[in-house]
Amino acid sequence: MARPRSMEARRRLIDATLEIITTDGVRAVSADDVARRSGVAKTTLYRHFGSTEALIFAAVGDSISAQQAPDTGSLRGDLEAIHRRYLAAADSARTRELFAWMVAASIEHPDHRDRFNAVRAQPHGSTTTALQRAITRGELAADTDLDLALHIVQGPLISQRIVDNRAVSDHELDQMLDATIRALGITTGL
Repeated sequence: MARPRSMEARRRLIDATLEIITTDGVRAVSADDVARRSGVAKTTLYRHFGSTEALIFAAVGDSISAQQAPDTGSLRGDLEAIHRRYLAAADSARTRELFAWMVAASIEHPDHRDRFNAVRAQPHGSTTTALQRAITRGELAADTDLDLALHIVQGPLISQRIVDNRAVSDHELDQMLDATIRALGITTGL
């Protein structure tokens, strides 16, 4: 009889993966190194995740889902807090490298595309939660397409910070937020 998958082993694998990404970059993640740092057998890694790429996506998703969604009372305020948190993380070259790796992996393989979308559009992630709260408050229409809204919210920031690899000034962030709010159909609170 097979042993049940240990949540402790899973946690150690994720923590070791995040540590390697932080110290050495995403390209340094290997099953051997993760197993060595975590003290968990490679067979357990493969039983839990199937591949090191799937483990990387799981580790990133876990890290993102651990963050609390801000609740400032307005969608614009929530998005500003979320964007500022993202920009602080994206100051790290390792974070930008990781994001680029995830995009490239999602282009190369359909399973990775699904994993990347799950990381980007988490049902209980900060941005989704902010959008759902805005619907509840009446800031957004009840029939708002959340997937499209996520693209509208995330697109400008990712384009400038990751694709262009350019810092975002406070003034540029304000402009992005104003444009995002207008694109989502909110005309008050700008």
